[in-house]
Amino acid sequence: MFSRVARGLDASSRTPLLTALGGLALLAGWVVWFVLARVSVYELSRAARLEVETASHEIDAPVEGRVVRSGLSLGRQVQVGDLLLELENDRYRLERDAQLTTLRVIEPQIEALRRELAEEERAVRGEGRVAAASADEERARQRASEALAKLKASEGTQLEELRKSSAVSPLEAERTAAEAQQHRAESEAHVAAIGRLGSEKGLRVAERRANIARLEQAVARFEGEREVAEARVKLLEQEIALRQVRAPTSGRIESVVDLRAGSVVEPGARLATIVPSGALRAVAFYDPSTSVGRVQPGQRARLRLHGFPWTKYGSIPATVDRVGNEPKDGQIRVELVLHPERGSRIPLQHGLPGTAEVEVERVSPAALVLDAAGRFLTRADDASLGAVPSPGAK
Repeated sequence: MFSRVARGLDASSRTPLLTALGGLALLAGWVVWFVLARVSVYELSRAARLEVETASHEIDAPVEGRVVRSGLSLGRQVQVGDLLLELENDRYRLERDAQLTTLRVIEPQIEALRRELAEEERAVRGEGRVAAASADEERARQRASEALAKLKASEGTQLEELRKSSAVSPLEAERTAAEAQQHRAESEAHVAAIGRLGSEKGLRVAERRANIARLEQAVARFEGEREVAEARVKLLEQEIALRQVRAPTSGRIESVVDLRAGSVVEPGARLATIVPSGALRAVAFYDPSTSVGRVQPGQRARLRLHGFPWTKYGSIPATVDRVGNEPKDGQIRVELVLHPERGSRIPLQHGLPGTAEVEVERVSPAALVLDAAGRFLTRADDASLGAVPSPGAK
């Protein structure tokens, strides 16, 4: 009887001991896990979306006008230079055609004046040659007249001596003297003709120079009119081009404004958005206070799309590619490279919204608790400092 009671007391005393030992083992295991285990810490984005790597192009109305023809349709595939929208431009086309007609009329006139100008310049050079030849001819005649005058003078002297000896009649001597005087007069006339030729040459050259100046002035006037018309044509072509909205890049029209013939658009109005073809990437936006310095290129991430619950469709693996450190609109832009799994049921396309989670570090649970405690104390200190009144407050 006593032995059975002793065995019962011994068994009852070992049960709490085993329970305590088991609890200590669990506590030790938990402490080891709490200190040595590593868990992933993710930074959650404010927003994220899928985009093509090439930036999309927003199409705005360059000027105000009435729609003549519209090729804007949602989902249309366009190529660079395709006409998307044409605004009314009849006035500019008519004015351009008038200027082109003016150019067609002016050009032949300029060419005719230039030919006439070239002829006048050749005539000026010819006047000099003609005048020089005429002067040489007069000089030759003058020399011939002088020679004949000298000859008749010599004959007159000889006849005068013969007349004294009554060998010739006085009439013959007088005739010879008259002929000598005639030749001297002819020589003087040739000298005067040489001077007259020089004066006439100068007068004709002056007249031609004046005509050349008049022609050059006319050519300059027509060329000025041509340049003005050409500049006007360029301006009108620019006005016409502004009223023809063309695709700046190849891609697909993702958003569009419903415009029909007769509609009026305002300058700067958004007409459409063209998304170029290319590989997709994810763009996420983070709070600067928690992401700057923590989110780095090369970190692993995952993307969860709003329209495709992750519990059913899963998430899309990604890697941080580029991080912007300058906030814009109070957010940091982070670009991620997608690594979609084979067989994924998510139809990836431009514009799908979602959220991104970036694995910023792997730490122990103890470090997480200490970090949370530090943030709590920091917020508490900031709150207490904000509640303390300033020294000048009453």
